[in-house]
Amino acid sequence: MISRLFLTLLLVTSAGAQQEPAVASFSAQTRLVLLSFHIRQGKHFVPDLKAGDVTLLEDGKPRPFMIFDSPATQGRIPLELVLLFDVNPAIPYFWDPADVFRFIPRWDEGMTRQLLEKPDADFRISIYATTGEKLYRLTGATKDVRVVTRYLRGLLNASYVAEAGTDIPLTLPPKRDTVGYGPFTQDYQTSYFVSNEHRGWPMEAAIGVLNEVATAQDKVSRVMVMFSEGIGATTTLPGDIGVHALDLGIPIYPVATNYRHHIFGGYPRNLWRMRQFKDLGKLTGGRSVEYASIDAPLLLKILDSFKADALAQYVIGFVPDSNASPQRHSLEVRVAKKSSGSVEGGKRAAVY
Repeated sequence: MISRLFLTLLLVTSAGAQQEPAVASFSAQTRLVLLSFHIRQGKHFVPDLKAGDVTLLEDGKPRPFMIFDSPATQGRIPLELVLLFDVNPAIPYFWDPADVFRFIPRWDEGMTRQLLEKPDADFRISIYATTGEKLYRLTGATKDVRVVTRYLRGLLNASYVAEAGTDIPLTLPPKRDTVGYGPFTQDYQTSYFVSNEHRGWPMEAAIGVLNEVATAQDKVSRVMVMFSEGIGATTTLPGDIGVHALDLGIPIYPVATNYRHHIFGGYPRNLWRMRQFKDLGKLTGGRSVEYASIDAPLLLKILDSFKADALAQYVIGFVPDSNASPQRHSLEVRVAKKSSGSVEGGKRAAVY
């Protein structure tokens, strides 16, 4: 993961990006602070570091931590896979959710059970869906096979999603606006782009999900998996999501759903938005993949892979002094010896 400063600089200098990421809105005082990270040597994660092998820096100075959860720990911290699906209605040529999400009619309880059941891990799934300017929580974190299966199979039933889901209001981040009609310009962030008028608010939905999970303040490690082209009808940047994710210490795993590979160089503004979306993986400590369609076996493979990534991570944490005056702090994990490997993730900000 990279620092917030580097994230800002990278997005500003990207082709077409003319504005910095919007300022993160998280300001509630934190009662429990968790940081997740991987230790990598070459192509492999290191699973067996001890608490003494890492140092936690608070505003550049070492501070103690009371929680150390590693891939080798017995009775690990619960893990939540937060799933967000962009189910915006079909757009001629560019988008067909029924064709992209081919897993829906064929997903069954056996697949859910295979995903959820792992003897040595407390693993949970929450499911959200976004369409147009709406965001719905279909289920909070659960291990119930029937619940997860039911909501995955109901993702494209708009009336079911609206009735069964909890509506989470969406707003534009500061200094962001909708993209209206107009000529194509070289400022890709604000320029009109082909299919703009049919797009929803996937970036705002991702921020909405992060805002909600930020209120939990529980001893749970989370990763977010977002299925979308990442192309929204606003000037909100994927980096705006990255800023929020960095503040929460939640890695994002973008699954770019490029319907029939119709997003290509012939539509440069659309392609730029999708590439920015995919960059969220590297920016937040996750990783991205891209598929034209996702059938049931592929969805299981994707989620199993991301779950394995999450279970290979370390989590350290502490409870801040409740008597201290709340301040914003920068936190970073470092290895005591470079020979142990390199840190991926392990950076966030928190108010306590």
